[in-house]
Amino acid sequence: MSGDLDVTVDDTGKGLVRYRETEAWYTIGNFDAEPPRVWKTVSELAAAIEESAGARDAAGNTVPFEA
Repeated sequence: MSGDLDVTVDDTGKGLVRYRETEAWYTIGNFDAEPPRVWKTVSELAAAIEESAGARDAAGNTVPFEA
């Protein structure tokens, strides 16, 4: 996925993401089918995303952010 993204936290604390200049927000989830993580603030979510940015697996594939 590429492009400028916006992130926010909804009223229940779930992280949301959207492409800038679009209206549709999507819940940030995970591949383990567990309930999405709850965040206290947008800053906390943004810090977690930035911390994992550029992560790669053993084969060199980009690892997507999961919550």
